[in-house]
Parts: sequence; structure tokens; C-alpha cells
Amino acid sequence: MIFCTLCYGDYWSKKHSDDINKISENNTIYVYTNKPEYFKSSCNIVQYKRKDFSYFEKLVLLLNLIDTHKERVTYFDSDSIYMEQVQSMLNNTHTKFNDETIYTHKIFQNEEYSISDLSKDASLVILMNVYKQLGFDNVICNYPHERILSIPHIPNKFKTLKENILNVQSIWEENWYMGKEWPINHQCNKWSQYGCGYGEGGALSIYAKELNIKFSTISSVKKLI
Repeated sequence: MIFCTLCYGDYWSKKHSDDINKISENNTIYVYTNKPEYFKSSCNIVQYKRKDFSYFEKLVLLLNLIDTHKERVTYFDSDSIYMEQVQSMLNNTHTKFNDETIYTHKIFQNEEYSISDLSKDASLVILMNVYKQLGFDNVICNYPHERILSIPHIPNKFKTLKENILNVQSIWEENWYMGKEWPINHQCNKWSQYGCGYGEGGALSIYAKELNIKFSTISSVKKLI
């Protein structure tokens, strides 16, 4: 399996480079970074050239790598290496993936709720409004957590998926911008401190749904004692 991650700035690169370098010894991993000096030659460096940080760039990286390799690529946040789901993939102890399914560690089941219920979340209000502006009649869809994303290359669907998602990058960065003030205690306040384009899972979720690409969670193989 091909892996990728993103390390922006000295803090994240220095903090996680040892673990990433270790992973690179036995796995193919691409590191999207503006601090390549922290990483060993066994890592495949993708230069992060933007002056600002965008969470959406993890989707750009992931989709471009899938397009290049024509196979599934798995992204994980650099601070998620020791999560069970990441470890199971690195050690090949996860349950077998379906070739046409996107995997993550958690799925927010928004489709189980009404628009009225979802509208209690300020970010989901913006998300549903963006969906309407993009021409979607059904503005409710399940949402994959972006911490871990494993996306397959589906020959008859991938090109459309990639183009649709990359075409809305600027919309996400304009609506979920750096420094945006959210209601007190809203989780977006954390992400808005560091960059723009957060909430990027919303772009993946709506276009995956349009193409009838399913989501599932990553699980480890259960060993019998």
C-alpha cells in the first residue's frame, strides 16, 4: 500500500520525522512538506510551496498520487501514526479493503439526522449552503473524518471525482478561512488558528456520494485465541 502524510513547518516536521522516517524503511510513503531537511532519502518528498497552510491540500496530495500510481493511496495525519487503524495498515493486519470503497477511521452519520438537527452546527450550515450553491438538491451526506483517508483508484469514476473536488478548493478556502471566528467551543476554532480549507471532508463526501462511492471504517483482523 502507498501512504502519504503532510508535515508543515518546523514544529510538525521535527516532532514526527523520526516516526515517518522509520515507516519509510519498510513502506512507500510520500511526505508533503516545506521542511524536507527533516526527512530521510527513503521518504518521497513532495514540496509544499504555498506560503499559507491549507487543510484542503491533503486532498490535493492524495488525489494527485492516486492519479499518478493508478492505485489506492492512504493518507494519515502525521500525529495519527500510532492510531490502531494506521498501525493495522502499516502492519497489514487490517481487514481486506473493497476495491471501490473509501476507508476512514470514523464516519459521521449525518444522513440519520434532519436538516433542522444538523443546522445546530455552524459549520454544517455553511456546508449545506455550499452544497446548494453547487447545485445539489440533497444537501445531507455522511462525512468521513479526514484524519485518515484511504481512497481507491476506480477507473470509471476517479477522474470525475478528482476534477470535482479540486474544482471546489477555492470555495472551501473562502468559506473555511484562517482566522474565522466560530461559536464558542466549536471545534473549527482550533483549525482556523492554523490555516484555511478545513472541513475538506465535505468536498469528498458529496462528490463520492454523487458517484455512488461508499465509505467504510478501517478495522483490524480479529485473532482467535
